[in-house]
Amino acid sequence: MTGHDDAGTGDPAGSPATPPAASPVAPPESARRRRTRERLLDAAYEVFAEQGVHAATVEQVCERAGFTRGAFYSNFSTKEELFFALMEREHELRLSSLDEQVDALRPQLEAAVQPLDEPTIGALVLALMRGPFDNRQWCLVTGEFALLAMRDPSVSTEFLAYRDRFRSSLVPIVHRALDRAGREFVLETQQALQMITAVYEDALRSAVLAGQDAVDEELSGTLARAVLVLTRPTDA
Repeated sequence: MTGHDDAGTGDPAGSPATPPAASPVAPPESARRRRTRERLLDAAYEVFAEQGVHAATVEQVCERAGFTRGAFYSNFSTKEELFFALMEREHELRLSSLDEQVDALRPQLEAAVQPLDEPTIGALVLALMRGPFDNRQWCLVTGEFALLAMRDPSVSTEFLAYRDRFRSSLVPIVHRALDRAGREFVLETQQALQMITAVYEDALRSAVLAGQDAVDEELSGTLARAVLVLTRPTDA
C-alpha cells in the first residue's frame, strides 16, 4: 500500500508522507475580509449619522454596503461592536491627520513672532482642523456615541475607557504643537485638553445647527481664545 494514513505520518512501510497541500486562499480571504469590514464601516458611518444608532438597523447598514447579514455577522457580533469599531477607525484617522498637520505647519509655527497673538493662533488652529473629513457627519456620529453610552449602562464603562485612551493619544501631538509654538499649558495637560475639547465640541455643534461650515474663522477664533487662556509662553 503506497498511500498515507489520516494522520499524515507515512505508510506502514516507512515511505515518506506526502506533505499536505498549502492553502493558497488564506491571504486573499484576509484581504477580502478587510475590504468587507471597511465597506461595512463606511456604510455604518453614513447610516448612523442619518438614522441614529438606535433607529439604524443591521439590514440598513448591509444594504448600504451591498452585503448580506451573513457578511455582517462574520465581521461583527452586534451593532454596538460595529459602532465601537467605527469610532476606533475614525479617531485613528483624525489623530493621524492632526499629527501630519503639526509636522506640515512646523515652519510656520517656528517662524511666527513670539508670543503668538489670537489671529495667528486662530490661523494655525484653522489649518490644523482642516482635513479630508465631513465635520457635520462627525459631529452627529460622536453625539450618537455619547447617547449610546448614556442610554446603555453596559456600554458606558467601555465608552469612558475609550474616551480616555483617545485623549491620552492626543497628549504627545498637542505637546509637540505647543512646543513648536513656544507655549505650554498652565494646567495639568489632561484638564486643559478636556476644556479645549469641550470648547471645540460646543462650537462644532453650534456651527452644524446654524448650517455653517464646521471649520471656519469663527470656530478657529473660539479655539484660539481657549488656547490663549489655557497656555502661556514657555519663557514666562
